[in-house]
Amino acid sequence: MDSIIHLSLSLLLLLHSLILFPNPSSSSSSSHDFSIIDFDSVFHHDYSPPSPPPPPPRPPSVSCEDDLNGIGTLDTTCQIVSDLNLTGDVYIQGKGNFIILPFRSVTCLSFGCEISINITGNFSLGENATVLAGTFELEAYNASFGNGSAVNVTGLGGSPPAQTSGTPQGVDGAGGGHGGRGACCLTDKEKLPDDVWGGDPYSWSTLQKPWSYGSKGGTTSKEVDYGGGGGGRIRFWIRNYVEVNGGLLADGGDGGDRGGGGSGGSIFIKAAKM
Repeated sequence: MDSIIHLSLSLLLLLHSLILFPNPSSSSSSSHDFSIIDFDSVFHHDYSPPSPPPPPPRPPSVSCEDDLNGIGTLDTTCQIVSDLNLTGDVYIQGKGNFIILPFRSVTCLSFGCEISINITGNFSLGENATVLAGTFELEAYNASFGNGSAVNVTGLGGSPPAQTSGTPQGVDGAGGGHGGRGACCLTDKEKLPDDVWGGDPYSWSTLQKPWSYGSKGGTTSKEVDYGGGGGGRIRFWIRNYVEVNGGLLADGGDGGDRGGGGSGGSIFIKAAKM
């Protein structure tokens, strides 16, 4: 009986020692054959898209009277008193107010043309006044848009983000893509509906803070591009209140009977009060 008890105790001690002090050679071999760290490094990758590059530095600000044919200064109050036709991007910066008088227009008709206003004071777009461009970006303390006024970037969008395109392929006149796929338009009777697609979506990563141009629509001709232009971009950063009694338009352009419509652009407004 004593020998049986002694044998049992010996086996228990041996098992206990194996658990606490495993064989170094077997441990080394098993760690070499399999490692949780190695397993994780094989199957775990960061598939998130790379961060966009920082925006390019702003150009020097234009002046109120010399460049914009206005009255006053950007560090006090600048008033646009006559129609203004621009031929390229404009950056407007100052410590004062910026006022576009009623029934006046500020226009830049080239695709993707940017009008950026960054002022410390207040912005006002008067009654029935208009801003027409590819991008309109405003940062101000207060902003008001009078009755019948409009900021219109319809069909004047620039290029979509790099390595993307919402413009449909082929000559079926399909619609441009943006936040979703563009509408298809089957003109070739020999094709199946499943073989014809509208433009690709490409702006999912920025839906909470939209800032992409819309895409051109497709065409029905190999010689002429009849597709409507993509919508432009509108963005407001207003520190106090913004009052809009007019229109903010970022629609895609109409392709007519021979082209697909462009997709709409982006509108983003951030203000303390609206």
